[in-house]
Amino acid sequence: MESVAERLTHLRHSHNYSRKEVYEKLEILKSTYNRWETGSRVPDNDTILRFAEFYNVSPAYMFGFGHLQNETEFLKEVLEHIAKEGDEQGLYAQYALKELEKM
Repeated sequence: MESVAERLTHLRHSHNYSRKEVYEKLEILKSTYNRWETGSRVPDNDTILRFAEFYNVSPAYMFGFGHLQNETEFLKEVLEHIAKEGDEQGLYAQYALKELEKM
């Protein structure tokens, strides 16, 4: 399971933010943010919820429960599974996946 530090780093990279951009946008001290991202400290629950809102991911993801960041990612995973099965619903799943990719 990923730690909060690993998730913070992953989310920052996936949004192409520098550390400075994140701690300035969230009005966090540089040293505090660096400790969180390196794993020497863990942010409190309220701050973790702020990160979830900032990165538009589910709080459960930020707290380390599961690997899916949000509902769209969950839907995509389900549709990919259906599309691989090759049943009659697979055609609908393929269409839905294409529509999700446009979003």
